Amino acid sequence: MIRALAPAFVLLACSKTSDLEEPTTTPAEAGVAVLGQNTHALSSVEVREVVVDDLTWPRDLEFHPNADELWVVNRQTDSITIVSDPHGAATTRHASDPSGNHFLAQPSALAFNQRGNFATSHEEHDLTQGNATPVDFMGPTLWDGESSNFDGGHDSHLDMLHNSPDGAGIAWERQNVFWVFDGWNASLTRYDFVDDHGRGGSDHTDAIIQRFAEGRVGFVPDVVSHMAYDRDTDMLYVADSGKNRLAVLDASSGTIGGSIGPNYDGCEMRAVDGWDLSKLVDGDDVDGMELPSGLELHDGLLWVTDADTSIIFAFDLDGTLVDYLETGWESGTLGGIAFDDDGDLWVVDQIRDMVLEISPLQD
Repeated sequence: MIRALAPAFVLLACSKTSDLEEPTTTPAEAGVAVLGQNTHALSSVEVREVVVDDLTWPRDLEFHPNADELWVVNRQTDSITIVSDPHGAATTRHASDPSGNHFLAQPSALAFNQRGNFATSHEEHDLTQGNATPVDFMGPTLWDGESSNFDGGHDSHLDMLHNSPDGAGIAWERQNVFWVFDGWNASLTRYDFVDDHGRGGSDHTDAIIQRFAEGRVGFVPDVVSHMAYDRDTDMLYVADSGKNRLAVLDASSGTIGGSIGPNYDGCEMRAVDGWDLSKLVDGDDVDGMELPSGLELHDGLLWVTDADTSIIFAFDLDGTLVDYLETGWESGTLGGIAFDDDGDLWVVDQIRDMVLEISPLQD
């Protein structure tokens, strides 16, 4: 069962892609330790319940690059839980949007940049700020990542842009550039905040928004569609939930096209033509892949959670299945995924409202 909030609609767009080589569905012989080294059994790994306080439908998690903190976004309460010392005492602080549930409305994902600031995407397509702003006035928010100053609202946001309602995932590219899985437009949209307006500001006019692959990815309400950007190759890897596939976009492809709208921010907004979006893994060819959701690029592999089957997969960048872990957990459990410096795997448990750490079984 997928946890749900009775969405207003489902947007599933048809796709025309060029396929890469068909993925190998038999995992590599050695497998990986954190998934049980090809045993596929939960008994072959260690699972630790890390956070059980303050979480309300957690959807994604990321380690702060410059602090010993784990940040978790909660959809149910439009909030973020900051976990200090996640490997030890794991104390938590909870921050929700005090300014009308706009800047942090129904967060689906977060991604840090190199400075320790971060951006969030939001699965929201309703009136916000006391019903004062229209249903499509939604997009990614850029935040100050200093935890002591973070309040989850207007005073700690550094910028916000408004062209991607139903944002199901976000990935950092470089500087203040982030990619959003844009469910409203069934696209992959590149957001360059350029120079942020500072804490609590409102000038968005220097931003550059570029919409790639409009109508070519499939949004599933209440299911995150996470992404990862490879800065060495300029490839954007996508958990395309609605099409049951892993897709890859060559972010260097395409040419700038015509203007798009509505342009609430007074910035440059363009469609991109001639992009190269390919199918890396067809879920129909992989046993147990039904609804790919969380995605992380780590140690040269793509790690993917399935929101339906609660299986965790690892693929190489050619689409070959390396290993998988059958957790046996309830459908709808898994969303976002992250790795710590030790190579342990961390996931959100959306059903039991907690964070889990998965590590290799110790002798």
